[in-house]
Amino acid sequence: MEFEQKTNILLVDDKLANLLALEAVLDEPGYNLVRAQSGNETLRHLLDQDFALILLDVQMSDMNGFQTAEMIRKREKSRDVPIIFLSAEYKTTDHITQGYNLNAIDYILKPFDAEILKAKVAVLIDLHRKTVEVKRQAELLRESGKQLEKLVQERTTELNEANRQLRQDIIKRKKVEEALQKARDELERRVKERTAELTETNKKLRAEITQRKQAEEKLKETTADLTRSNNDLEQFAYVASHDLQEPLRMVSSFVSLLANRYKDKLDSDAEQFIAYAVGGAKRMQELINDLLAFSRVGTRGKPFESTDCASVMDQVVASLQRTIEESGAEITYKALPTVMADFSQMVQLFQNLIGNAIKFRDKKPSRVRVSAEKRENEWVFSVRDNGIGLDSQYFERIFVIFQRLHAREEYPGTGIGLAICKKVVERHGGRIWCESQLGKGSTFYFTIPVKE
Repeated sequence: MEFEQKTNILLVDDKLANLLALEAVLDEPGYNLVRAQSGNETLRHLLDQDFALILLDVQMSDMNGFQTAEMIRKREKSRDVPIIFLSAEYKTTDHITQGYNLNAIDYILKPFDAEILKAKVAVLIDLHRKTVEVKRQAELLRESGKQLEKLVQERTTELNEANRQLRQDIIKRKKVEEALQKARDELERRVKERTAELTETNKKLRAEITQRKQAEEKLKETTADLTRSNNDLEQFAYVASHDLQEPLRMVSSFVSLLANRYKDKLDSDAEQFIAYAVGGAKRMQELINDLLAFSRVGTRGKPFESTDCASVMDQVVASLQRTIEESGAEITYKALPTVMADFSQMVQLFQNLIGNAIKFRDKKPSRVRVSAEKRENEWVFSVRDNGIGLDSQYFERIFVIFQRLHAREEYPGTGIGLAICKKVVERHGGRIWCESQLGKGSTFYFTIPVKE
């Protein structure tokens, strides 16, 4: 069942008994009876609610009914609300006329007939409801008219736009058809020309293919010769290194024996010469061993396997433990990845880089930090130190075999360590480089491809 909103009726009288009497007469389900016992209270109610009818007593102490009605009519919101004046007496006919001049609907004398009052109120309320409904329907019609007019305008605009677009499409289509026809004509012409050109090109292409096949055969022969040459060179380096070891050991042993046997019979110059000979033999052994290690990077490398770089670093730190303790160095590393690599060569790589970081330091203890970062399809490793650093002009030279930047008396070694690092990295498909500043340490970077 649809809910029906009640109609507000304002009852105004300064005597509560009169208000109760009015409420008893007008006690209907569809009415909402609101009391007011003064003119000011009446005006306050009119600010808060809309009323269909006002029953207004003429005789009130603070503000009489006529004064209250004048105030009601001055307000835009309540100007047209119907008013029925209630009065116990009137002095003259002008008294009643005054009420009608204030647009009162009726003027009823007390005591009033309850049925008559009820009937008049019912007629006025019914009239009010119909008026409200008529206004609502009129508003709906106006709104519908506006919407219809708007819709017509929108549809007219859309239709005009569609017609304009259609005309443009027709014009474009004609232009496209003309362009297509020109393109067909041009294509036919070019096909004829191209066919003649392709005949000549095919002849040249067959000749080039023949030359390419000949070049490929020559390349295969050259590659095979180069492979044999590399194998021969590696074998020569290995054999030569082993063959040189024995004479050097003999020279070193006999010179040491000579120094011990004739220790008290030789002068200081002879002893110095013997020391030079022993030192030279040892350096030659170091060079041969390093050269042998360099040649073995390619010949003695093991197949790549899953290699935990953290385990690699554990072994490197263990191997360098004595050097680390003597120098007071601090080696830190964490979150290193697992890569496809030769475990032994990765140990060799990190050991050379960290050994250099510890060796090429100033007075303060070495601080070496090893880390890795994944970039696209490769891991980028870094070995950062706080050592002596080097000038940028030597960044390429340091990776060349037997290249040294310092005197042997300052920093011992053969200058082959970084060359071995470069060869190990390249065998793994990566690259190696250095960033450094004099006095501010160095960072060596190398990459290892990401492989399953």
